[in-house]
Amino acid sequence: MTDWKPSISVRQLLIGIQDLLTNPNVDDPAQADAYQIYCQNRVEYEKRVRRQAQQFSAEIVQRQMLDN
Repeated sequence: MTDWKPSISVRQLLIGIQDLLTNPNVDDPAQADAYQIYCQNRVEYEKRVRRQAQQFSAEIVQRQMLDN
């Protein structure tokens, strides 16, 4: 998917995403730090993911409340 062009269709984009999910490139992770923690300490990785999910969901709720 590094050969992105504005002419790529939504269908092609979704097929590319599906391919990445089916065949992840473990030799070149998009987030090397997160991947390293995932491989070395799954409990710590899951704890960090939960913390970030709570943080970002709280920020979204705050923005929505300010917009209304």
